[in-house]
Amino acid sequence: MRRIPGILFAGVLFAQQEPSAKQLLDPSWINEGRRQYRLACGGCHGINGEGGRGPNLADGAMVRRAKNDRLFYSVRNGVAGTDMPGFPWEGEKVWQMVAFVRSLSAPAQFATLPGNAEAGAALFHGKGGCTGCHMIRGAGGFTGPDLTDAGATRTAKQLRESITNPNDRIAEGFESVSVIQADGSPLRGVAKNKNNYSIQLLEDRGKLHLLERASLKSVRFETTSAMPKPDLTAKEIEDIVAYLAKQSVRVEAKR
Repeated sequence: MRRIPGILFAGVLFAQQEPSAKQLLDPSWINEGRRQYRLACGGCHGINGEGGRGPNLADGAMVRRAKNDRLFYSVRNGVAGTDMPGFPWEGEKVWQMVAFVRSLSAPAQFATLPGNAEAGAALFHGKGGCTGCHMIRGAGGFTGPDLTDAGATRTAKQLRESITNPNDRIAEGFESVSVIQADGSPLRGVAKNKNNYSIQLLEDRGKLHLLERASLKSVRFETTSAMPKPDLTAKEIEDIVAYLAKQSVRVEAKR
């Protein structure tokens, strides 16, 4: 039988004791993992996983693709060929670190959030004016991204930043455009598709215009998002994030 090096065997042995998915989502484990991470890892990977000397752990696909036992092994034994050292802690402590790292890029529906989802629903459909542009389950506007599956496809951080800093990341197919047609009449909406010859412009009423660029008097693409910064308190923003986190067409949000 081929001999397995001791350090590898230890990593495999602990990985076999993988906790349940429910345990890895436990807020107490995530909070303890956060404390350990900030002491041991924040200097390289950023205090919130945003990256630095080490890779970004919050937005990158690397963590989402990795299996739990691989994350465990990387934390406990380090990563060969890089500056990342190993942290030979007891198994539960390493798993708590894995739970926190997972939480950085987990879909919002699995996050433990401070906001009130019911209050967020009232704001989204009322004072916030979000339905003027965004649709959920067939109800709402057309010029902003459909949020029916927002909780399953975006992290809580991404949802929050899309509200507080809408200009930082404009979703593809939602670039604002203003045109003057051959007869002098203006059109404004979002460019669903564009190339050197044509533009597909979607108005806020849902009407799609197929325009030849050669026939237009002018075309102006905006460098900022059509979404304004909302007149909402910090608590109200957290409530809307909590509401959006529950929007999923595939898996019921676990709370």
